Amino acid sequence: MRGVYYKIPMDFEAIVNKKDAHKISIDNSISQQIFLISTTALGECKFDETFGTEIWEMDFDLLKTDNSLKEFIVSSMKKAIVMHEKRLLLEDVEVSVKDHNLGTIGKRRMKKRVVISVKGQVLETNRPFLFQNSFFVGPLSY
Repeated sequence: MRGVYYKIPMDFEAIVNKKDAHKISIDNSISQQIFLISTTALGECKFDETFGTEIWEMDFDLLKTDNSLKEFIVSSMKKAIVMHEKRLLLEDVEVSVKDHNLGTIGKRRMKKRVVISVKGQVLETNRPFLFQNSFFVGPLSY
């Protein structure tokens, strides 16, 4: 149904018990889709192998500079969002990469924290849209 959006993951227990599925706004639905796009590797989704990004192809490539990593992620995200999120007029994707210590005093684990900001306009409502999320690479943990 057009204009009705559902929260993921779906609460199948509620549906089986004949309760309504939890509905969300179009902005939240677009945010969920962008999160799925950004955390899905290309080829991981069997019904559409173009869904996802190339980000996870280089997850263990710790030798990339922060600038080349940013450019790679921006390019991959723009391409994937334009292809798979038609409800959004994409304006910009911004990425920042910083080293982050996840360990304790005795056990240090440095990872790169990637913050992604997606700006655009929701086509259905003509309202501005902003999505921001972060994850760690090398190896992945979010």
